[in-house]
Amino acid sequence: MRNLLSANLLRLRKSRLFWGLLLLLFGLGVLFTLRRLADQVRWSAWGAQGARYYLTVDLFTYALFLGFGMAAFIPLFFGAEYSDGAIRNKLIAGHSRLSIYLSHLITSVVAALCAAGAYVLPVLAVGFFIYEPPALEAGTLALLVLGTLVLLAAYCALYTLVTMNCSRKSTAAVICLLGMLALYIVSGNVEIPLMHPEYLNWVVTEAGEMIPGDPNPRYVGGMERVVLETLQDLLPTGQSLQYMRADVAHPARLPLYALIDVAAFTAIGAALFRKKDLK
Repeated sequence: MRNLLSANLLRLRKSRLFWGLLLLLFGLGVLFTLRRLADQVRWSAWGAQGARYYLTVDLFTYALFLGFGMAAFIPLFFGAEYSDGAIRNKLIAGHSRLSIYLSHLITSVVAALCAAGAYVLPVLAVGFFIYEPPALEAGTLALLVLGTLVLLAAYCALYTLVTMNCSRKSTAAVICLLGMLALYIVSGNVEIPLMHPEYLNWVVTEAGEMIPGDPNPRYVGGMERVVLETLQDLLPTGQSLQYMRADVAHPARLPLYALIDVAAFTAIGAALFRKKDLK
C-alpha cells in the first residue's frame, strides 16, 4: 500500500483542486479574523469597549466547513479513477481492493488535515491579538482539538464509502453534498430541544441561595434526552455543531463516537467495494 499512498500523495500535491481547497479554507480563516478585527476597530472608533471574543469562537469552525468541502473534494478527486481506468490498472498491477480503498481514505484524511491547518493558520496568527485566551483548561482544549481531527477522519470515511462505490464522480458528489446537507438539517433539529433549559428562571432566597423557579415545559428530560444526546454525538454534523460553539458537555466522549463512525463507515465501504463490479 506504500506505493499507492506515494502515488496518491504525489497526485494530491499536483492537484489544482487540492490547492483550491487549501486556498478556500485559508480565505475563510482570514475572513473570520478580519471580521472580528473590524468589530474591535469599529468599537474603538466610537470610544466604546467592544465585545471580546474567545479564541475558540472561531477556532473550530472548520469542523463544519470541511464537512461540506470534503463532500465535494473527495468525489471529484478520486471519482475520476473510474472513468480513466486507474482502479482497474491498480488491480491488474496486483494491489488488493482493501489496500486501494484504504490508500484513498488515508489520502483524503491527509487532505482534510492540511485544509484544517490552512484555516487555523490565520486564525492563530491574528487571533492572539484580537481574541481573548480560551476559557478552557488545557486538557479540555486538547480534547477538542483531537476530537475535531478525528471528526474530519469520520467525514472522509463517509465520503470515501460513497465515492468508492459510485462509478460516476458527479453522482457521488451530489450524493455526498446532499447527504451532508441532510445530516446538518437533522442535527439542527435534534439540537433545538436539547437547548431548552430545565427551568425558566431561578429564585433567590433571603439567605442568598439560588433555587429553581418555574419548570420549562419545552425541556426534554429522561430517556428521550439520552437518546437525542447520543444521536447528536454520533452524527458527524452533530459533533461539528458542538465544536463550533466550543460547548461540548462530554469532550472525552466525542472522539470515541467519531472513531466509531470511522470504523463503521470504513468497514461498510470496504465490504461494498470488495463486491463491486468494476467492469
